[in-house]
Amino acid sequence: MDYLIAIEEVLREARLRVLKSLRRADVFKIVGRGAAGDKTMLIDKLAEDAVISLLSERFKSFTVVSEETGVRRFGEGELIAVLDPLDGSTNALRGFPFYSISLALADGMRLENVKAAGVIDIPRGSLYTASKRYGSRLNGEPIRVSKSEKLEESVVGIDLNVKGVALGYVSRIAPVVERAYTVRFMGSNALGLCMVASGVYDAFVDLRGILRVLDSAAGIFIVEEAGGIILNQLGRKPNPELTPRSRISIVAASTRRLAAEILRLASEE
Repeated sequence: MDYLIAIEEVLREARLRVLKSLRRADVFKIVGRGAAGDKTMLIDKLAEDAVISLLSERFKSFTVVSEETGVRRFGEGELIAVLDPLDGSTNALRGFPFYSISLALADGMRLENVKAAGVIDIPRGSLYTASKRYGSRLNGEPIRVSKSEKLEESVVGIDLNVKGVALGYVSRIAPVVERAYTVRFMGSNALGLCMVASGVYDAFVDLRGILRVLDSAAGIFIVEEAGGIILNQLGRKPNPELTPRSRISIVAASTRRLAAEILRLASEE
């Protein structure tokens, strides 16, 4: 089955199932701890089960790599499904309408092996997709990054959740916040990356060193296929392993010049 069609069908149906599950009174209770090390709420598990079930209807064999279940094989095929079943679960818990399902399909276990990806905004139903053949789209319409090259003219998404992050990160990122035209932090990094791909943000920054690759793989691919730039903290294109515990630091930007300016400011002592 065509990867892009499968992603679109799976994410649209999974969204409906998640919205239905959110009506349950017990949906936010803790039911365990996921493979990535975080506590798992019932809604996380239900969302993951929905996506896996829908994938199983479309592919005879594949391997799921997910925050909750870890690495789980279905048959002997080489297809890798990289899944974050609910990115922004705290937003969902508090009723803040900005959370998503993120799914990437790859033919290997590194970021460079991703062939198609999708992120669906659960409250609004907006679907971001990308593939090597078709570029990036929002609800089927082509999207491109902005042309912004100057931080002082840019809208920048920055993950400012610093719990568990090394001391000094806020000071390190402060020059970027001060120079940017304005900043946003919405609580779903997958959607934050899609904001860059669609030109809503000019850049998205997460240099904390704790961003999960599973959270960001689909969004990174969508940004790149929309013409954007992805750099790690060393100014290189990242290519981490697609595993539950893999972490990453990134700057996603509309242009290389903008990405370089952000990295320079964030590295100044």
